[in-house]
Amino acid sequence: MQQISEFKNLHLGKKLFILSSGPSLAELDLSLLKNKIAMGLNRSTLIYPTPYYQCVFDYRLFDLYQEDYKKVRQLFTLEGRPLGLPLKLLGGEGFSFDLEKGIYSGYTISYFALQAAVYMGFKKIFFLGLDLKHEGPKTHFFGQDPQTVNHEKTEFPKMIKMLNYSTEIMASTDVEVYNCSPISTLECFPKITYQKALSY
Repeated sequence: MQQISEFKNLHLGKKLFILSSGPSLAELDLSLLKNKIAMGLNRSTLIYPTPYYQCVFDYRLFDLYQEDYKKVRQLFTLEGRPLGLPLKLLGGEGFSFDLEKGIYSGYTISYFALQAAVYMGFKKIFFLGLDLKHEGPKTHFFGQDPQTVNHEKTEFPKMIKMLNYSTEIMASTDVEVYNCSPISTLECFPKITYQKALSY
């Protein structure tokens, strides 16, 4: 079985596109990522089925999409899940630079993915679909998940707090993180367009 240590600085200096699940992801031509390294999150396999990496830790999603997850090149998850490379959960709040010790949830899979990306040595990280905002009835790129309709009031503030925290922690590093969502409420990462990100 693979160990997380095998991924330490594996992509040193490279660029990574992280596919979050916000409504704006549906507006992007993801075929343009064909020759890029992409990391999918949660249900992104519905719109981008063959990412280089995938991150999932929600038990419910393993029940729904386990066959999809078996097809991805490498899955990162938490201990106790039915498949994937398991990482120890250290808690909700913190930032781990050493995934051999464990990882923090940050209350969102996007935060989990950010720690994995930094650990693997990526220096330019571009978030796609990191909206932290609903578009009318749409909670995600695929439409509405009834279990997340209240997240703008309950979960998004916690997620924003932790993503803000990540910029403080990474301020002394040479990692650059960008948000390509045109509708995002998040302000801690510089915003750029998807087209500009592709040209970096």
